[in-house]
Amino acid sequence: MDDRSNRKRRLTDEAGPPLSSSSAAGKPVTNGSPSSVTSATNTKRQFTGSGSGSASPQNAGKEDTETMTAAEEVLLNFQKEAIWRQIQEYKRENVRAQERIERLKDHQVGYDERLSELDSHWGKLLEELRTIISRSRMGVDPADMVVKEGNGLASAIQHPSTEEPETQEVRELTEDSVKKSVEIRSRSTKDLALKLLYMVEAWSEKRDRFWSSLRADSSVQGSRTVQQLAQTHEALVQQHKKGRTAIDRLQAQCHEYSDQVLRLKNELQMTKNRLEETSGELDHSKDRLRKMHRTMEREKNALLLGAAADYSAGVDFGLTSASLLGDMSEATRDELLQCRRLAITRQAELDEMKSQDTQLREEVEKTRAQLGHMTEEKIQDSQHVKALLVQMQSVRHESEFYRSEVLRLRSDLDDLHSSRRKFVDTLENEEKNRRAALEAELKKLESDISRVRDSRDRFQQMYENRCTKDDYEMQQNQEIRKIANTRKDRITSLTADIQRLQTMLTANSDDWESYAFYLKGPSDHAALNELRDGLKAADEQIANLQIELDTSKEVAQQVREYAVVKESESHLREQVSTLSTRIAQLDKVVGSGAKESVKSLVATLEDKEATLQRLELKVQAHEAVQVPLLNELHTVATAWGLLEEATSRKAIDLAQKEDLIFKLLSDKTRQESKCTHLVRAKEQSANMTAVMKRQSDMQLEQIQRLEEREKALGLQMVTFEKDQTLLSSEVTVHKTKLQELTQHNAGFKEKFTKQEERLMELQTLLKERSDAFESEAQARKRLMDESESMRKKLEEQHKKSESSSSGESSEAAKQAARYLKLLKCPACDVNFKSHVILRCMHVFCKSCMDKQMEYRQRKCPTCRENFGAKDVKEIYL
Repeated sequence: MDDRSNRKRRLTDEAGPPLSSSSAAGKPVTNGSPSSVTSATNTKRQFTGSGSGSASPQNAGKEDTETMTAAEEVLLNFQKEAIWRQIQEYKRENVRAQERIERLKDHQVGYDERLSELDSHWGKLLEELRTIISRSRMGVDPADMVVKEGNGLASAIQHPSTEEPETQEVRELTEDSVKKSVEIRSRSTKDLALKLLYMVEAWSEKRDRFWSSLRADSSVQGSRTVQQLAQTHEALVQQHKKGRTAIDRLQAQCHEYSDQVLRLKNELQMTKNRLEETSGELDHSKDRLRKMHRTMEREKNALLLGAAADYSAGVDFGLTSASLLGDMSEATRDELLQCRRLAITRQAELDEMKSQDTQLREEVEKTRAQLGHMTEEKIQDSQHVKALLVQMQSVRHESEFYRSEVLRLRSDLDDLHSSRRKFVDTLENEEKNRRAALEAELKKLESDISRVRDSRDRFQQMYENRCTKDDYEMQQNQEIRKIANTRKDRITSLTADIQRLQTMLTANSDDWESYAFYLKGPSDHAALNELRDGLKAADEQIANLQIELDTSKEVAQQVREYAVVKESESHLREQVSTLSTRIAQLDKVVGSGAKESVKSLVATLEDKEATLQRLELKVQAHEAVQVPLLNELHTVATAWGLLEEATSRKAIDLAQKEDLIFKLLSDKTRQESKCTHLVRAKEQSANMTAVMKRQSDMQLEQIQRLEEREKALGLQMVTFEKDQTLLSSEVTVHKTKLQELTQHNAGFKEKFTKQEERLMELQTLLKERSDAFESEAQARKRLMDESESMRKKLEEQHKKSESSSSGESSEAAKQAARYLKLLKCPACDVNFKSHVILRCMHVFCKSCMDKQMEYRQRKCPTCRENFGAKDVKEIYL
């Protein structure tokens, strides 16, 4: 921008003298209007176009300045649009702020009502304490029983002692603002309560002393006076009970009347506020209506004058602006034409206003000349007075219309207040119902969560048991298969051994037939010996296999225990990770910044978790001890025969077990899917519980804030109640004044009817006097002619009698001086009389009347009677 400004300055310096006129014509650029910029550029073109057509550096500089002014015009328009948008944004923000202020004011009104109600109940309590103390007939300082008027909570909030201008309209109901008033009121109530307690203690001590003295004196107990006093005491107690019931009933009625008075006072204050608001709105609407009428009239006149001016000035302006409009763009041409029309319309308006001003001045002079010798009846019969009466009648009708509108608006406002109260009640009920429903849902969710947790734990335990059983059964099946294979091999070997043993038995029994049956070859004896040796080796192998079987059982048992420990370790690690994440989440909620109640609950939870861990460790230890005990019992209880039967049965049931394993695997997958679904449901329920807890906490905080505000607002009710008692008396006074004013209004109506009748009579009298005035004017003309002729005759006689009447000249001079004094002003005794006061009909000069008109309290210098500007009229003597 600095380079552009320097370049523009350099080009304007190079342009020389022809640009001086253009710069002078371009002064309106400072106003910020695009039309002024375009007019300046066009004038430059007009001045430069009259020169030679050669391309000189001066013309080049002018073209650069024109392009630069167009760019500046675009920039200026952009700035205007940005400013306009910002202004619109500020207006919207202002409207939002005003709406928020109105809402806050409505809230403040509700809080003030609650404060005043609380303050009223507190004041009633203090009044009851004072009445109790006053009935006691004990020596109490009356100054201590009086609470000052400004010590109420509502008065402290509504009428603060020192308040800054920024906080006069909106006062926050904070602890600092109500602390002082609450301390004063609580101190006063505390003092009254302590005094009452001291009085009760003194009464109890006196009673104890009295009865102790009576019990000590045995002669007094059986006396007749004591019996009479007891009877009188019983009668007084009964009368006191009756009087107490009557006092309670009267006190209840007093409270009811005070509540009614306070309610009426509040309603009266509200109606006054509504009336003030409606009157302000009415004035504002009247002003807006006047402005709208003025703008409409101005626009109508502008349109009419603009059309006439365009038609009249189109020919003259077309020739001069043809060369300028030819070089302009569409936007600049339209703006220039619009500005020209606006200037023409404004010039026409000024001319019309000047002509109207001259006409009004002429009319004023004419009316002054006409009203110089007019009487009051003629003035009342004039057109202006009639127009004023018509206007007064219309204004009266308008005031009645506005009064009816005010009454209607007041009724609408009452309806709105009642509807607002109903709406607030419905909102409170809905909030309570919604809170109850949310609490019920929260309890239901907590029960569902506990049920899901129980089912999750149960399924987890079943799954773990199933996994351990599956592993154990798989190992057992593998062992069974091994044992079955070994048994099969052993069966084959045993069949061979049986055959050899049979041959051996036959040989030992010396049954050669059977031996011959078994021994058929020459090598059978050697085979028999081999069989004997094999039998011994088989016995040794059986013993070794038995030892290996025992060792394999122990190893399998250790492997199973190791797998169980490994699974429990992985499961514990998963639980530790989940619990650590949960502890981190709970630490955010139940950390160092948590509430005391939450910390106490966390401590109890930690104690419960520690006891739960101890119990789990005990269960694990019992389970670790239980497994080897069961294995030992199993190994001890089972025998070799049972093992063979079990192996045969297991071999037969192996296929069924495999089918069962497949079913269990499918159940496992189904349970895993259920477990994942339950985990998701648990997470969702945990999120829902967190959200519901957060909402419940927020609602509880909101309820506490509202309760605190309600307590603070209730303290303002007492001041309103006191004001209502005063206003009730004012209402009665105003009612009496209203009755008096209605009576005065009836009297004024009667006077108005009489004045109208008198006006009719005066109008007829004015007509008669106008006729008489015309005849008097004709007679006056004749008398003037006669007086002129008599004056000439007197002059002639005066000339004749100058010599003879030298002695009589002194008397004529005195008479002339008296007449001259009658014509002069009695206030200054310098100027002649020219103005009359219609109220007292005293006449003075113009300068004295101008001096009197300058004062606010205008009084007649002669009789000291008040008069107005309309009561002064000019006369001609």
